[in-house]
Amino acid sequence: MNGITILDFDQSVSSQAEFLQKFRTKITMKSMASFKHTLRLWCSPKDFNKARAAMRLQDVNQFTLLGSGDFHHLTLALLEQHQKPLTLVLFDNHPDWIRPPHQYHCGTWVYAAARLPQIARIVIIGLESGDLAGKKFLTGDFVSFEQEKIVLLPYSLVEAQVGVSNQLVSLQSKLKLDFKAGIQEIMDAIVTEDVYISIDKDCLRQEDAVTNWEHGSLPLDTVIDCIKTINTLYSIVGADTVGDYSAPTFFSPFKWIGSWLDRPANALLMKSQLKAKQVNSLANIKLANALGFA
Repeated sequence: MNGITILDFDQSVSSQAEFLQKFRTKITMKSMASFKHTLRLWCSPKDFNKARAAMRLQDVNQFTLLGSGDFHHLTLALLEQHQKPLTLVLFDNHPDWIRPPHQYHCGTWVYAAARLPQIARIVIIGLESGDLAGKKFLTGDFVSFEQEKIVLLPYSLVEAQVGVSNQLVSLQSKLKLDFKAGIQEIMDAIVTEDVYISIDKDCLRQEDAVTNWEHGSLPLDTVIDCIKTINTLYSIVGADTVGDYSAPTFFSPFKWIGSWLDRPANALLMKSQLKAKQVNSLANIKLANALGFA
């Protein structure tokens, strides 16, 4: 990869002194503070178009840090900049694949990504939020799942109602029970030479990251090993991460209500900024190392 770009929406990454110091010669930082409230959680097509223009990278082969997971739908603007077919490998505690009406939303962006012409397949690892369990599965992009455009690899067992019948289907990655087999399962799911990796740190254990969403139980070292293996066998043409901590605050009363309904109570609690900076800075350093930055 050719560089590290911080798109500074919420100051959650730009305040990580250790990360900034370690990679100071490789980092390009762009202030996106004017978009902080309009883009958090969701945004209008008009605001997304403004952000898309501001997020244009001179070199797309970047490790891009976007801040809170509330901005994960901005990954769409990064994926759109790639022209060749690629596989999106996504580490996330949520599938983010709810069917629209809202296209530019942190809970629906995977549905939109699956319809980009350059996306050959999306492989999602983590998925312990409960959003796939039972009939909840049917609120998502089950059409892309049935067409094998989206591959779901929950770290823990999920019983999902995949079809219209009441029959439940067991979904689980092999990573927890057989690490080597789990790594191979991910590699086998990749269908292109080029790979784009997106990491939402809410998929990680609480000791590995501090986010404003509920956490999964994936160890950071497991994610690191997956990335290193992908980097060995495929060409990583871009990567991003979200899940750095910033307090979920909004100007819009609708976003306050939406955030309250979507987030478990413990994710809404104000967390120690100092701890968040320290823990997330270390996670970002390890992710950058895995992507080839020394």
